[in-house]
Amino acid sequence: MTDSQETFRFYNTSDGYLRRLEGAGWRPEYGAVLGRLRRFGVRSGSAVLDFGCGVGDMTATLASAGYRAVGADISWLFTRRALERYPFLSFVTVEPDARLPWRDGQFAAITAINTIEHVAKPAPALQELMRVLEPGGLLVLTFPNLLSPLRPLKRFVARQRRPKYGPESGDTPLQSLALLVRNVALLAVVGISRRPQFLSRRADFANAERYYLLGYGADYDAVWLCNPLDIAVWLRDLGMKVLELRGIPGAAERSLAVNQLRQFMPPALTSPVLLVARNAG
Repeated sequence: MTDSQETFRFYNTSDGYLRRLEGAGWRPEYGAVLGRLRRFGVRSGSAVLDFGCGVGDMTATLASAGYRAVGADISWLFTRRALERYPFLSFVTVEPDARLPWRDGQFAAITAINTIEHVAKPAPALQELMRVLEPGGLLVLTFPNLLSPLRPLKRFVARQRRPKYGPESGDTPLQSLALLVRNVALLAVVGISRRPQFLSRRADFANAERYYLLGYGADYDAVWLCNPLDIAVWLRDLGMKVLELRGIPGAAERSLAVNQLRQFMPPALTSPVLLVARNAG
């Protein structure tokens, strides 16, 4: 089974995941994304695609802000529930790794909240998002940085004995040290070569419930080593202009001070990350 097939199956059969989405409520990423749409001039009434809409909360937020919002997701389970919750909005189920069912330049903006890390082929997916984005249109992404050296460093320093300290953090201090070295090396390769890697990883769907109960968020289901350098370099290669790349507060972080600090750290180090790019075509 390919990563796309496994992800597709999980998101269309997991009632537990669906319940967690419905119970998530307002997330810090929503406010950050909505603020960037306004800051960078996406006017009320503009057509906005919410890619990876889940059960529709961000799509509804966009609609409430005055945008003509459309939600899209690979999970028919999610889009069906989104339609039940927000029957006045439009939701579309899209095929994984397939051409999107919209014409070139149809949207003034596209949002993708913690979505790109679940896409097995991020390079063509980003290119497809650019296709349906109008010239001058805005792409706003949020995503975890799975190559942040701080993930394994925190585990290595703490040395706490827990079954799992968090996705991509390591189970033991030795594993954490190895991941720390790996992350620094991979970030250096992308930074120096200016060539994205988009390295795949195996999503840990089997431990989904345990990760959730331990408070680790949803990074366990990422299907590649998502990081800001890969995405930013690739978007620039496509001809997009990156306007903003920075850390933002995360819903899983319990410390208010740490959450605020994320906004001032280099994006290669922190997580989650906000990226804003404009279609210069």
